[in-house]
Amino acid sequence: MNWRYVTRGKLSLEELYSMLNKNENLAIIEEVKGNPAILKIVHPEKGELLRIRFNVSNIVKVKMDDSPVVFVGKAPFDPLLLGALPQSEAGLKLARKIDSKKKVYVRRDEEWITLEFWYEDVLVFKMKIKRRGGIKVGG
Repeated sequence: MNWRYVTRGKLSLEELYSMLNKNENLAIIEEVKGNPAILKIVHPEKGELLRIRFNVSNIVKVKMDDSPVVFVGKAPFDPLLLGALPQSEAGLKLARKIDSKKKVYVRRDEEWITLEFWYEDVLVFKMKIKRRGGIKVGG
């Protein structure tokens, strides 16, 4: 997703915030029973912007370039929060003009929203989000 990865270790949130560039958000992955289960996007001043409770499968480690990330399908939140092209009119127009190697396919059924993260022709991982209670936007 073009994010900079930092191992938290014993760093406090304030120490992590001090590492951010201007207008950057902090993405925090929390675990439940040793498995990644909660993604929080936090702004140092505005607080929690997005919380997603999810299940993950098909994790494949792939070396990626810094090309933009494009969501294909209507995301249940603004993809800009994850550093992807926004789903605004301008963002969708730009997405049609570029051939992005990084795509997130959004699929929905009555109970789940599934995000499939692809790099070129490789499924990197799949995130399943419960439609009810799985996503909280804003603090």
